[in-house]
Amino acid sequence: MENTLENTSLRGLLQDPSQLTDIIKDPTKGLDFYKALSVKEQQYILFAAAAGLIGYAIYLGRSGK
Repeated sequence: MENTLENTSLRGLLQDPSQLTDIIKDPTKGLDFYKALSVKEQQYILFAAAAGLIGYAIYLGRSGK
């Protein structure tokens, strides 16, 4: 990966989407990226993931009726 973790932030990820493709190709790089984020950014990601799972559970619950 030519993009090292020098630009490790969520904003940097949006400004350089090639990092995102590298993370998709090799998930271990995604874990390294996540660990290099600040605690506040890690909390944002966890909150977004939890909200997504809750939304998906509601969707599945309604489609089952």
